[in-house]
Amino acid sequence: MVKHIVSWKFKPEVSAEERVQVAAEFEERLRAVKEAAEGVLEVKVVAPPLSTSTVDVVLDSTFVSVEALAAYQVHPDHVAAGAACVKPYMTDRTCCDYEV
Repeated sequence: MVKHIVSWKFKPEVSAEERVQVAAEFEERLRAVKEAAEGVLEVKVVAPPLSTSTVDVVLDSTFVSVEALAAYQVHPDHVAAGAACVKPYMTDRTCCDYEV
């Protein structure tokens, strides 16, 4: 299995209301990708995390293999979710992928 953990900060100009809406839409879109793409075991969006965190949104996902992760990353629905929910609102992306 492969874990894919990504985090972002919201752009400063994004309001509190927009943050809630964007995070909810992002999770909804990624859950749809989970159903459409092969090899996706789990997709979870955490927003907001605990106040001790240094990021605003976390994607915690699990895949059956490195190949499944690679296919997910170029899946049209995944690309569309990023274009709609990440690029306009978020910055400072960090990513950690590892095998378990």
